[in-house]
Amino acid sequence: MALDAVIESVLATSKDRVAQVESEGDLEVARILNEARERAAEIKSRKEAEVGHAVEAIERREISSANLEVKRAELNVHKDLLEKARTMLLEKIANLSKKDNEAMLKKLLEPYELKDMKVYSNKRDEAFITSLAPNYGGNLDITGGVVVESKDGALRYDLSYETLAREVFSNHMKEVSKILFG
Repeated sequence: MALDAVIESVLATSKDRVAQVESEGDLEVARILNEARERAAEIKSRKEAEVGHAVEAIERREISSANLEVKRAELNVHKDLLEKARTMLLEKIANLSKKDNEAMLKKLLEPYELKDMKVYSNKRDEAFITSLAPNYGGNLDITGGVVVESKDGALRYDLSYETLAREVFSNHMKEVSKILFG
């Protein structure tokens, strides 16, 4: 019987030890699972933040790109409108009355000593220019206006309406844009 008591005592101690190990194991498993859940939650939170930042960055780029496209389209419209305004100016100048055209030609030639210069014009204005300038140089393919040149050809002043309109637009583009577009 003493052997049975020893066996029972060993079994009881073993059962207690197994229960204790199982309890410690359950606690360890719970701790590991808890740590794993915390790490997973941390990783999930970090990834969500990263995705959020990435989405915000994409949104900013897309908005910036869209704004740039709108600005580019707006500038193209402005450019087209300025070109139309320049074209309309040239059309109005080309259709000036004979009296207004001759007054403008006279004003353009005023600063020059015409006896020392050759003067070129379009075919339409040839008769009028020859009455003002003793050295008519010939016809040019221009809408109107004149080209004045020294007899030796060293100096040449392009006073054609196309050139004058281009210079006015180039030199006063800012003012023209402000008038047209505010």
